[in-house]
Amino acid sequence: MKSIIFIFFIVFVVGCNSHEYIVSVRQVQNDSPVILRIRKDRTAIHSLLYPIAFEFKKNGNREIYYFESSYFAKHDELCPGTGECWLKSENQNDNLAYSYKKFYGGVLFTIENNDTIQTHLYKYYKKMIKENKDTIHVSLKEFNNHFKYIIDNFFEGDSIYLHFHDHKRWIDVPLRVSFN
Repeated sequence: MKSIIFIFFIVFVVGCNSHEYIVSVRQVQNDSPVILRIRKDRTAIHSLLYPIAFEFKKNGNREIYYFESSYFAKHDELCPGTGECWLKSENQNDNLAYSYKKFYGGVLFTIENNDTIQTHLYKYYKKMIKENKDTIHVSLKEFNNHFKYIIDNFFEGDSIYLHFHDHKRWIDVPLRVSFN
């Protein structure tokens, strides 16, 4: 009888464990520059790579690793398919630890068909043409200070699903990305 009670205890108490807080995630500052890339035919800026960073940690004793992310741009002109996000750990090891581990990355927006963003970034387009460059780096601070309109109207409110795995099941963490 004791073994039956013990089995029920294990199944219902341990088996009904909540998966809600298996992974902790927080967005942190990434001071890498914003990278603008010109189109091959040099008629417009093709893409904008905005730097982002997160810190992840595991909250249990299971082996958990970061796998990938799915990015969802809220703005109709940038979605679907034009917002792409990638993250890499600072030490090239995607396994999570008990303390926060930083993952750096960026969101790549294809902006060549967005006249509003092109107009706001025209100064950088002209600079790339003049200097015969295919990319230009703009400090994150400068971009955030001068292009708040772009951030507020095109980027802010985007979402990301971070996908983790523990070798048995997927753990998906949805978040709203902040650009400010």
